[in-house]
Amino acid sequence: MARQRSKGTGTLFRKTPKGPWIAMYFDHTGKRRWHSTRTTDRQAAERIVSKLVADAALRRDLVIDPRAEHLAKNGRSPLISHIDAYIAHCNRIGLATLHVSHKSRHLRAVAQEPGVTRLCDLTADAMERYLSDLKDLGRSPRTVNFARQLVTAFANWCVKTGRIESNPIATVAIVDESRDRRRVRRPLTDEELARLIAVATEHGREAWYLAAALAGLRRGDLVNLVWADVNFTDKTLTIRHGKARREDVLSMHPQLADALKRRLEAFPALPMAKVWATPIDNETRRRDFVAAGITLIDDEGKSADLHALRTTLGTQLARAGVTPQVAQRIMRHSDYRTTLKHYTVLGLADTAAAIDRLPGIAAPDNSAEATGTTDSTPADPQQYCKQLERNRVVSRAQGRAANSRDAEPTNSNKPQQMPGFSRDSAGDLRMERRRLELPTPSLQS
Repeated sequence: MARQRSKGTGTLFRKTPKGPWIAMYFDHTGKRRWHSTRTTDRQAAERIVSKLVADAALRRDLVIDPRAEHLAKNGRSPLISHIDAYIAHCNRIGLATLHVSHKSRHLRAVAQEPGVTRLCDLTADAMERYLSDLKDLGRSPRTVNFARQLVTAFANWCVKTGRIESNPIATVAIVDESRDRRRVRRPLTDEELARLIAVATEHGREAWYLAAALAGLRRGDLVNLVWADVNFTDKTLTIRHGKARREDVLSMHPQLADALKRRLEAFPALPMAKVWATPIDNETRRRDFVAAGITLIDDEGKSADLHALRTTLGTQLARAGVTPQVAQRIMRHSDYRTTLKHYTVLGLADTAAAIDRLPGIAAPDNSAEATGTTDSTPADPQQYCKQLERNRVVSRAQGRAANSRDAEPTNSNKPQQMPGFSRDSAGDLRMERRRLELPTPSLQS
């Protein structure tokens, strides 16, 4: 039975005669709300509905900030519920399944840290503890930074969706990966590449390795490549589902084009069929490398694998004199510094070849000194200007001395004029001084 209260003070009613009182009121946006008071006491229910109506009025008059209250409500909610919503969002926008699984694994591991149960508990200190745990487990700095990157992406999503006000993970420092790189790939030599292609040709796998070595395709690019993306007319490859989630068009090397043509002739397929219906697994790749005599891990700890063929491509581009900006586009990196830092490995042989191309220093030409036609001009520009100034002052002084002998005798009590200055006026004196003070070029110019 409902009981109407005065206008603007809400309404109390029961669904059953002995049930709890239900409060009906209008919130600060004017929307009708129902709230169970969870009590059968009439006076207690009256106080609850009065509190609800008063809070709605405070929010309507901006005494209480609705946005701050919404953030506080989300902060008190369980962290795992926000993680589930984020993973559903990642699946909806079409992120790679493996990448989404990495996100889910790290985020749920953070939610299992002691004291991290609500969204407001996701702080920089909690993230530091989780990253320290990864380091204690022997994970590499690259793995630690990857975990930080995933949690940072989740926090940024929470900011965009209005769940938190700012990203608390932004202050967590990035670990220096250069001090502890667990896997450093090396470029293959020309002989190793030749032996690898020879071994792969025997088993019909040469196009797989040529696409990695001459086009820089990653394993994911090779797996997702379809025949419609191979344009034999324009000699281009279109990468549509790469790591950067963009469409890239690459020029195709003639040797790679020939290998793909032979594969299409041997295995005819529709345009939307994958080029490699059965991708080459890592164990098969390892056997091919061993059969080609390629050392998987050399004495310096550098490894050779499928991705090392991208390093080989970047190094070959640098040796061919390709500019970093062009190499960046071929390697499909967002920053050319990534190409230079991780995919360009030059050794002593490369630097020695560069030194050999430098011209030598020619011997000085002494023919002018032998004929007596050397120039007496000083090599130093300032010394030359000073010598020229002294010659001008001396010539003016000699001219005035000759004129004074022909002129009438002057008063001996009059102070003698310094040579090189005009006797007419102060203005002429300043002009004469400016003519004498010639500008001299700086040695640093």
